[in-house]
Amino acid sequence: MIVRMLTAWMIAGLLITSSFGDEATLSNPPKGSLIIVGGGGMPSTIVDRFMELAGGNAAKIVVIPTATEKPDPEERLVARWKGRGAVSVKVLHTTDRNVADTEAFVAELKEASGVWIGGGSQTRLSNVYAGTAVERELKTLLARGGVVGGTSAGAAIQCQTMIAHSKPVPVMGVGFDLLPGAIIDQHFLARNRMNRLLYAVQHHPGLVGIGIDEATAIEVHGNECQVLGDSFVTLVLGTGTKRPLDIQTFPAGKTFTIPAAE
Repeated sequence: MIVRMLTAWMIAGLLITSSFGDEATLSNPPKGSLIIVGGGGMPSTIVDRFMELAGGNAAKIVVIPTATEKPDPEERLVARWKGRGAVSVKVLHTTDRNVADTEAFVAELKEASGVWIGGGSQTRLSNVYAGTAVERELKTLLARGGVVGGTSAGAAIQCQTMIAHSKPVPVMGVGFDLLPGAIIDQHFLARNRMNRLLYAVQHHPGLVGIGIDEATAIEVHGNECQVLGDSFVTLVLGTGTKRPLDIQTFPAGKTFTIPAAE
């Protein structure tokens, strides 16, 4: 793991400053929460925290598997999340943007306490759901205190300025505006994506880059984040008008604050 991290930093070719936040529980969070997972495996600490935020044994989960070209059968997805303790599990899936923008399609989201967005292609998610009733209901869910979680593509989609694909020069797209002021990159150390995130941040002044490694997540309340899981999260503070480039790393248990967008 350390070798992967050092390799990513060396390729970046920039002076890197490591800085660790205080190990503490997030205090006085706003109502809604995000669980943003870097892909790969998902430790029980991440799953358990998502379920806790969704209401534990009272959790009403909606699963969005659209990022993958061939989603698992609905019964398998339902069984998986009921096995994790949810009292109710619904699957929300379409490839038709017009359908996604209807009140009938998003009806299950109005009752949900948690939404899980699976991995695959974030562009597929964006093409179908960004700017539709689905995105609006996700924001409403957060406003009433629910949780939105996702892994891999389901992580990248949570920021409006979205890395769609390719490296080291990323192709950008438009995701959900659930985490303002940030750009998420996933599988970060495992796939050596430091240069990709640096490029994205440097070409979007004022935004902050957050690289999340596999089997690792951030729990987000407002602009306060806590690292969960097995590896590291990398925070890239970009070349805005008020700050020089600064790169910080955080292991599990550490907290950090996303600066306001300039």
